[in-house]
Amino acid sequence: MAQAGIGPPSNFSEISEKSEAFSLPEGPLIAGRVGGLRSAIIHIVPGEDHTVLPVSSGLKVFPSWPQHSSEGGNEHLSYGLACTQGHRTGMEDAHAVELELDPTTGTALFGVFDGHGGRQVADLCAMNVVDAVRSSAAYQRGDVSEGLREAFFELDNRALGCSWAHLAGATATVALVRGDKLWVAGVGDSRCVLSHAGTAQVLTNDHKPDDPKERARIQNAGGFVVWGRVNANLNISRALGDASFKQDKSLSASEQQVSPDPDIRSVTLTRHDTFMVLACDGLWNALPEQQVVAYVQRRLNLRHTLGAVAEGLVAEAMQPQRCAHDNVTVVVVQFNDAVRASMMTVGAGGALALVQQQQQEESVDDVVNAGGDGRDAASESAATGVGAVSGGGGGGGAEDVATAAAAPAAQMEPAVWRG
Repeated sequence: MAQAGIGPPSNFSEISEKSEAFSLPEGPLIAGRVGGLRSAIIHIVPGEDHTVLPVSSGLKVFPSWPQHSSEGGNEHLSYGLACTQGHRTGMEDAHAVELELDPTTGTALFGVFDGHGGRQVADLCAMNVVDAVRSSAAYQRGDVSEGLREAFFELDNRALGCSWAHLAGATATVALVRGDKLWVAGVGDSRCVLSHAGTAQVLTNDHKPDDPKERARIQNAGGFVVWGRVNANLNISRALGDASFKQDKSLSASEQQVSPDPDIRSVTLTRHDTFMVLACDGLWNALPEQQVVAYVQRRLNLRHTLGAVAEGLVAEAMQPQRCAHDNVTVVVVQFNDAVRASMMTVGAGGALALVQQQQQEESVDDVVNAGGDGRDAASESAATGVGAVSGGGGGGGAEDVATAAAAPAAQMEPAVWRG
């Protein structure tokens, strides 16, 4: 069964046992003495109950944000995902997971979609991408890359057939995994990053109007680029939907001001390729790719679940010092076969050394928690896969690390989740 996530509900949730919900008139952020608490921050949102968030030390305050997470997997791969509305008034991200896109070949699909001008196109993509790929003539004859391309054009056509697509659109990054083969297709600025021996490899291209090739297409289609935006409006040059930028009937879809034509990349996975991260720009604008890879590797070494790892990345992106205000959606996919092969090479002795090194890095986490971004430390430790950013708790000994990837992921029945 496919899982399609179309954003969390818009209500705010409590994140502290001391929090209490109550009603207040609309207004800005307020700091002061509330309800007997020494210090608190209140987020005032029209028509909602509001949560008092105690401030334990300094300005280190985490906002109350709705969040959804889940995890699942099979013998060959496992995944964890998390998404949050963050500080936005609405949720426009969506995601899709299908572990049995093609049961005869064991193909799995993962996708993230970042909407703009509304959530409609992102939702449409999340709910229809599996069918669009499966029904592609190219995919059915075995051409996966062309099948992904046809699926993107099909999703774009479906969106353009809806009246609300005039101003609404979405970025899209979709990954297909089949054995040791990985295909990634994308439009816009969502990204897929592969961890190769602990080094971040970006498998997607950000499609920005200032790129010379993108600018040339935009101008040839009668548009212009100013302030890094198509017609001073849209800050990406390829997307699904956005009918107002696709009005020249004399041009093909890929020649329009905003193109739905994806860049597609295929990779042959090795034992050095242990996981990938798909995420919308809400994550990548807050954290650099290498820091994300280092964070994930460290948490996996400590036997954190993939769902917890994804939640930790969302929490990192929402740290106050990162000034992130966007929706955030993250999907972490671990390649179990590669992990097992890597652990056989490392052995128990290597695992013990890795745990000892991770314990020494705890002081770096303290620096990050105090407000630093940890990027220099993350770069220095990238070769060992030890991250320099903070996250969820928990840990294990050398035996845990040595066996962490050996057991197949528990079968989980993914459910369709609605906002």
